[in-house]
Amino acid sequence: MECWKAICWVGMLLICASPAQAAAACVLSGAQDAGRQASLLELYTSEGCSSCPPAESWLSGLAAAGLDAKRVVPLAFHVDYWDGLGWRDRFASPDYSQRQRWRAALAGSSLIYTPQMLVNGRDWRFSGYDGLRAS
Repeated sequence: MECWKAICWVGMLLICASPAQAAAACVLSGAQDAGRQASLLELYTSEGCSSCPPAESWLSGLAAAGLDAKRVVPLAFHVDYWDGLGWRDRFASPDYSQRQRWRAALAGSSLIYTPQMLVNGRDWRFSGYDGLRAS
C-alpha cells in the first residue's frame, strides 16, 4: 500500500512539476531499479485523434510488458487543440496543450502532434515495449 501512495504522490507532483522537479520526484519516491532512475513517459492524446486509441492501449499495457512503476512513470494528457475542428474531447484541457507546447520548446522544437510520446522530455517514436526498456 505504501508503494501506491508513493506512486500517486509522484503522479500528482509530475502533473504540475518542471522536468527537473519531476526527475527529482522519481528519485525521492524510490522509483528506482538497481540504481536506475525511472523514466517519465508522457502521452499527449485526444479523443478526436484516430491514431490515439492504439497509443492509449499501448500505454495501458506497460505493466503487463514488465514496465512497472520502478521503470516507467506514465502520464496521459488530453489536449484541446482538436476541439476547434469539431472533435471535442471531454477530457481535454488547455493546460495540457500548453504543457505540450512548453515541453516542445524546452526540447528546442515547435512540433506538437497527437499521439505524441515524450520519454524524459524527449520526443520518442513508440512502436514496441523493447525500445522503452532500453531508454
